[in-house]
Amino acid sequence: MTNGPGRPERWATLRNVLPDLLTAIPEQQDEDVTERIGFVWEILVGEKLAGHTRITRVTEKTLFVQVDGPEWLAPLKALDTRILEGLNRSLRTSCFTRIHYDIRPETQPPSSNKRKPKRMRHTQLPEANPTLPVDVGSLDRIADPALKETLTGLAHKFRFVALALACVVGLSNCATIGDTVPGFDIEIAEGTPDFEDSYAVRHISKLNEQNPGRYRDPRAYYHFMMDLKYEREGDFDMAAHHYAKVVEHEPGKEDFITHLMVLYLRIGKLDEALQLGQRGLRTFPDNVRMHTIVGDILTSRGRHAEALEHYRKVSELDPKSPRAFLMAGTALRFLKEYEASREWFHNVSVIDPANTLGFFYYGRSLLDTGDLPAAEEKLKKSVSLRPSMIEARQALAITLEKQEKYQEAITQYRILKKLDPANTVVADRYDTLNEAWDPVTETLTSGTQPLPELPLAEPDIHRMIGAIFYQQVMYLEAIDEFRLVLAQGEDKEVRFTIARIYEVLGRPDKAVQEIEAYRAQKDEPDTVEVLLKLARLYGLDGSMSQSVDLLGLAVNRDPHNHRLFHALTLAYMSLNRNEEALQTIDRAIALNNSHDAYYFEKGALLERMGKYEEAIANMNKALEINPNHSNAHNFIGYMYASRNIKLDRALYHLEQALSIQPRNGYFLDSLGWIYYKKGEPEKALTHIKKALIYTEPDPVLYDHLGDIYFSLENIEEARKAWKTSLVLTRQRLNNAAGEIPDLDRLESKIRNAEELLHTP
Repeated sequence: MTNGPGRPERWATLRNVLPDLLTAIPEQQDEDVTERIGFVWEILVGEKLAGHTRITRVTEKTLFVQVDGPEWLAPLKALDTRILEGLNRSLRTSCFTRIHYDIRPETQPPSSNKRKPKRMRHTQLPEANPTLPVDVGSLDRIADPALKETLTGLAHKFRFVALALACVVGLSNCATIGDTVPGFDIEIAEGTPDFEDSYAVRHISKLNEQNPGRYRDPRAYYHFMMDLKYEREGDFDMAAHHYAKVVEHEPGKEDFITHLMVLYLRIGKLDEALQLGQRGLRTFPDNVRMHTIVGDILTSRGRHAEALEHYRKVSELDPKSPRAFLMAGTALRFLKEYEASREWFHNVSVIDPANTLGFFYYGRSLLDTGDLPAAEEKLKKSVSLRPSMIEARQALAITLEKQEKYQEAITQYRILKKLDPANTVVADRYDTLNEAWDPVTETLTSGTQPLPELPLAEPDIHRMIGAIFYQQVMYLEAIDEFRLVLAQGEDKEVRFTIARIYEVLGRPDKAVQEIEAYRAQKDEPDTVEVLLKLARLYGLDGSMSQSVDLLGLAVNRDPHNHRLFHALTLAYMSLNRNEEALQTIDRAIALNNSHDAYYFEKGALLERMGKYEEAIANMNKALEINPNHSNAHNFIGYMYASRNIKLDRALYHLEQALSIQPRNGYFLDSLGWIYYKKGEPEKALTHIKKALIYTEPDPVLYDHLGDIYFSLENIEEARKAWKTSLVLTRQRLNNAAGEIPDLDRLESKIRNAEELLHTP
């Protein structure tokens, strides 16, 4: 997962803890060139390819790269020019002109593999000595790649890290029962081990007897690294669990307490965050972050007078913090001290002239006190900074209407109708004013009854801040604000937004938890919308049986919705429940027979069931509805080619498909396969090589490549392609997605090629 906006905060904490864990160590001045190139390499080729490559050597003009297998060569070579240009530009040089690729030997573990560390008794662990230089080989005992990367990076900057390694390796070797921690290859007992009798804890205790207070508890370091792991994975519940242990073992560290408060806030444990903050402020009364979080939690609970004291303190400690002034002003508004709040909002606009919320609340305060021209000015500024902000635009419309600037007010109401179509009050106001407005006299028509004053609700400040963070892709900060909104009561929109954030962060399981939490707290039956969202999230999390159950409920709620039957069909197909899938797709077609996708899905399903003629008939029906359905063209062409019939017709369909998607690797593979079947292997090879550039390594594609090379009597290249296909096929056996070659046939082809190669 991408760490996102929270990353700087966590690594700042890492930098703070290391000086306490390690003795003062001189830094190494010369940065390793290969390390810098490796950093640029990962950016240029992307995470997927970088995970299967390793830079082994650098010469004056050549970069030597080891790859995990031949299947990765084609996509890498296709990027050679861009990589070289990017390297030279990033490193401010022009020396690199060539990249040399080597295939990883089969005896060497792949770049992304994790090696399980050898278990040792405590008495077998080497004695840690803080004065010994780092043995880089000892890093191999750390199984988690990210943890190893962190420590390796530290090793480049610190000459002596044996003590830290002893802590981590020692702790990892002392826990030998229970479950395995994912990514660490460390078995732990149920719950969290305390490592009381571990080698590292006993060793550091002895050292501290000689030099009291010099070395920190190694358990804190272990839990700190575990927190980093779980935060990186987006599992903030486990991260908070481990960070609580860090604070337990290092209770006097200000930054640790603050970060644990943030984690508690992020997972909705506001009671724990509040108690921790109140205790922390007794020891660290000038900590701005603690005051802010405590104030925010108190605000969410309606304790505005108490919250105000914390915001006042923050404004004294950090007079350039617009948030402190903004939150203090909102607290005063709830206390109905409008004149006082106006001054705080004025300060926000001075400190941060681009703060849309500052101008909004400043304008609201002026509107409340009757200063309409000034309120109009501030609200217009707020709208100009964030045109989609409904609250500011509605306040502006009311301000204009009160000044009898009806034409401008009508314009604002018209925009509000588009921004918030469900708001019937705004729609009615627009209709009434628009009908009464006379553009000739630029007044309301005579006889128009005075309109009742529109109520202007007090918006939730945390909801608005969270919405701004969300739009700015600052997802973790948005979650923090939305938790404060949920503290005031269940909110469907906020809960679903948090679920969307977790989905974006690659944690559909956490997204499921959010929707399930909403379901658990409401009394009314689930709507179809909720069931659909939850079914999709369960599907993303690999729980397709749950998706099927939820979609079944949705179908029962709305039996005339063809889209629900289509979704249920796809769920059944993912579970290979083909007969049920056929029944539901027929129901979808019965409800809507003009949807090309339904005929395509039915055709794919029939092909899977071996009913080829019916499959092609449905694909042709999809093309009747949508002649540009490229996947249907490809499907028909590939089916004809696979059965070695109607090859000219197959060629026509693939040409149509590629005219729509010219860079689709699977279409290029199909086209190559058709030429192979037509007895034109040279053309086939050209298109298959293009396909290699535009797709990830695919076993069927390499199987086809081997067949084509074999027909061209290039036995060695055919054997290589088939061996690559064999490796990829074995990788997909337990998680087959789509077509895969037959293992026995592949092995037979390879044996045949090897016999031919060894025949004199």
